[in-house]
Amino acid sequence: MVGRRRRGSNSESGLRSLPFDRKLAYFDGEFNRLRRERRLPESPSDQLRVLEPLLRCGARRPPGPSTFRLAAGVLLLLLPTCLLLHSGPAARFLSFCGRALLIQLLPYWDWTLYSNTQDCLIRNPYYTARGLESLQPADCINVCQKYPAVESLQKVDPKVVLQKYLRQNLPLVITDGTEEWAALREFTVPFLTRLFNGHSMLQNTIVCSYWDSHNSLEKSPSAFLEKIHDQRLAHWAIQWKNCNKAAAKVIRGFYQRPYFLPPVVELAESNWLLMASQAENRTPVDMFVKVGDHDGDLLMWIAQLQGVFEVQLLPKDICANNCTHYTLELSPGEIVAVPLQMWEVQYRPLSSTAIGLAATGNWLQDSR
Repeated sequence: MVGRRRRGSNSESGLRSLPFDRKLAYFDGEFNRLRRERRLPESPSDQLRVLEPLLRCGARRPPGPSTFRLAAGVLLLLLPTCLLLHSGPAARFLSFCGRALLIQLLPYWDWTLYSNTQDCLIRNPYYTARGLESLQPADCINVCQKYPAVESLQKVDPKVVLQKYLRQNLPLVITDGTEEWAALREFTVPFLTRLFNGHSMLQNTIVCSYWDSHNSLEKSPSAFLEKIHDQRLAHWAIQWKNCNKAAAKVIRGFYQRPYFLPPVVELAESNWLLMASQAENRTPVDMFVKVGDHDGDLLMWIAQLQGVFEVQLLPKDICANNCTHYTLELSPGEIVAVPLQMWEVQYRPLSSTAIGLAATGNWLQDSR
């Protein structure tokens, strides 16, 4: 049996293969045939209504090779751009541009109080989150035999501080480290009382590692400072860590990075306030206050702002049998820098009121 030819299907596929101008000529002939056979409406408006769907479809020309080439070119341009924006170098370049603009805005708007950026703009290749725990008893003996007393220096080269002292676990005192600090002139009990009671950022943040000699229930620097300011306490001691980033920035507004610290030392964002008072009979308080909560950092510096602290540096357990402790007196303007891998720090007041400021830092301990 001979099958029937599907005429409509063959003619439709042949029509699709024709060029666009031939298709237009074909439909033009078909419309003329329909008019002759009077199969179109008589009214012109009715004719337009019938032909509108065909005319609308015919206006959409199929995309030619040039259209596909244009689309492919646009995709080829956009794809590398998107990849670059998500890659490390391009993202860091955009970050650099944005932060450079923010730095220019600082004289007009202090946006640092509201910034929570964690990444550094330029990464420190010498920074490590934890020091190399490689201290040996022989290192303790070497330090204690060659370093009978803590040295005091001024106008010291930061490179000397790093190589000769910090990396050798040797503490030192810098006598000219706070000359330009506003904290040296302004940090008194009345000023700090007003600051912590009047600054909204300091009022609304909780401090860390709070301790005071009277075991206050409030655990609040502002409440304890009020008691001191009102002379309700005969002798006292208080210390706390400003670990909230915004609160620490408020305190950092009163001091600068110590000049003797080399660039490889990465300072922590937090800072400490240490305050104590001597008893009325002028005898030192028996109890020393230890500064802890170092977060694994390798360095602590303490700057004396008011009065005098007696500071003791105690060898850690691994060195306790081979070393004795150092004792020194800090006068206003002096800073002691202590490598924490080998030493612990404690202090007590030797004056009616003593105020100190402290911070920690880190560096790559390997001396390569």
